Amino acid sequence: MILFWQLAGFEYRKMLRKKSILLGLILAFLLSLINGWGILIGNHYMNGEVFESNYDAMIKDRTYARSLAGRPVDTELILAASQAYAQIPGSAQYQNTEAYQTFARPYSEIYSLTRTIYNTESRRFNMEDFQKLTEAQAGNFYTIRGERLAQVIEQSRMSEHAKKEVLALDNQVQAPFIYSYTDGYTRFFTMMYITGLIAAFFTAICTAPLFSGEYACRADQLILTSKHGKGRLIGAKLFTGFSAAAGLAITFTLVSYLQCMLTFGFDGGNAPLQLYMPMCSYPLTLGQTALLLSASVLCACLFTAAVTMLLSARFRSPFAVIVLTGLLLLVPMFTNVSEANLLLYNLVHLLPTNMLVFKNVTSLIQYEFLGLVLRPYIFLPLFGAAASVLLTPLAYRSFRNHQIT
Repeated sequence: MILFWQLAGFEYRKMLRKKSILLGLILAFLLSLINGWGILIGNHYMNGEVFESNYDAMIKDRTYARSLAGRPVDTELILAASQAYAQIPGSAQYQNTEAYQTFARPYSEIYSLTRTIYNTESRRFNMEDFQKLTEAQAGNFYTIRGERLAQVIEQSRMSEHAKKEVLALDNQVQAPFIYSYTDGYTRFFTMMYITGLIAAFFTAICTAPLFSGEYACRADQLILTSKHGKGRLIGAKLFTGFSAAAGLAITFTLVSYLQCMLTFGFDGGNAPLQLYMPMCSYPLTLGQTALLLSASVLCACLFTAAVTMLLSARFRSPFAVIVLTGLLLLVPMFTNVSEANLLLYNLVHLLPTNMLVFKNVTSLIQYEFLGLVLRPYIFLPLFGAAASVLLTPLAYRSFRNHQIT
């Protein structure tokens, strides 16, 4: 066992001695930090003059949101927000008015939440509608939400069994929602797509030379004829690839999480997911959702590592491996499959890149297999982990059975 760890350590030393890897790692972290803080750069202008910086706006909105934290999103709160908005004079740029800044802005998140529920396919619910909201309309907030959600689920191509499962989950969602400031978590959800892509691309760069690099420098002849070349060394290489992928995914995720929490605030971990996605049926908190998304990102990186190492064992050029893995990660970004073709829709979402997307992890479309109905936030990580396990022996045999020339 000591020999195995020595071999794995040797593989890590080879990887980390490359200046391109170290420079790439530094660049990746810088991109991750920019991804998190980029939204705070710049200013908001009013009448051609700087009104406030984006950072100051975040601080102000956080203060307003925290003042409402703990209150139920019920008729009383919705009407209070409506009455505050009613003080805004008619204006296309109503956010630039003093009335908005003074009275309505503290309730802007309540307006956004309400608008999502009252919007329909035939008519958008706008600020003027919110200003005239009646007590009866405010009281029907959860009834309207339930009806709209049931309609969306009924119109999907899922089986009747899956539809009933999703509706049953929504019955577990507690109402009324308890409001909380959530920007730390919602920013984390938004930036994890880019963070996950950075981790996946860097995983490909680190693992591509594990096998093909030996072909390129002709070291395969020495390795495959050595005592441990067809056994422990291959296992050490595979361990190095998967552990590097896991380390990168966990590190980048933790950096992004702490960056969001330390910048925007740790509030909202116990808040319902519906404050961010009102039409979602999952009885999850934002903290639980963050953990599930992180698991999906981790398994996507492991899946990427497995594919990269399989290609590395088959191709003689690390560059070719990086190109092919890069295409695997890039092509899904430009591919859109309609839910009308449910099978293809679900299959496309199993690609590593699509496993990083928050809306895919929390999609209402379920995975159905042999009568089982599996949530996407459960099935996507499981599939990524299972695919990694299945591809590992293929990579092992490909290098072990390589013909020395």
